[in-house]
Amino acid sequence: MNFKKAIIFDIYGEFGHFRKFNTTTSPLTFSLPTPSAVFGMLGAILGIEREDSQNTVNEDENHLRKVFSAENAYIAIRPISRIKKVNMAFNLLITSSSPNTFYNIKPSGRSQIEFELLKNPRFRIYLCWNHLLRNNLIERLEDKNFYFNPYLGLAQMTANIDYIGEKKLNKIIKEDYVDFCSAINLSEIDSDNPIDIDYMKSRVFQLETFPLEMNVDRTISRYGEVLTEMNGFNVKAVPNDKSFSIIDEGNVQFL
Repeated sequence: MNFKKAIIFDIYGEFGHFRKFNTTTSPLTFSLPTPSAVFGMLGAILGIEREDSQNTVNEDENHLRKVFSAENAYIAIRPISRIKKVNMAFNLLITSSSPNTFYNIKPSGRSQIEFELLKNPRFRIYLCWNHLLRNNLIERLEDKNFYFNPYLGLAQMTANIDYIGEKKLNKIIKEDYVDFCSAINLSEIDSDNPIDIDYMKSRVFQLETFPLEMNVDRTISRYGEVLTEMNGFNVKAVPNDKSFSIIDEGNVQFL
């Protein structure tokens, strides 16, 4: 990573749902928004149209996954409130390709599915990004001038976004355990003991397999074992080459 500054902003709302890829009938949620979900929010703010069913965009349009590619965009995610999960039933319609299925719905055409949701989620996002739209994004975040309304995973779960600022990154070169305020990607820490086990005993942690990079064709090119402290406390871990300190923020690791 060769970045000097990070764009910092908070995302929060009443509910959120970032669906795990290995759940079907009872959708579970990740404890954090995935990188692709965060990039989707930023795409909505900038007005980047989603691709069509053939995964193509107009010739004069930017493709979201090229604008926020693995080469030019990195994020770190910090929970700034306790991560709470609740279950809520959703009434879904059983439909087919025919538009007639949306009318004269019969009782057999309904299905009630229980979703796991994040309750009052609030996260701080640290974004390192090199692109011509960078200044445009900062202006829109500052002015809350969003092209499309961003949401927390599902369209009915509106996201609130507060711009914090742009701050300098300082590389962490220490080899011993460091307090991190962000989630940690254990898969990219080169150590037999990547986290302080004694410190973990007094904390509540969640370890999840995260999709970290998505290609233009929607295939996942990189996964990681991401560790999150569920009550908003720090994590003691060995730093890697994506670990930085930020004044007045703390130490973060980019996923």
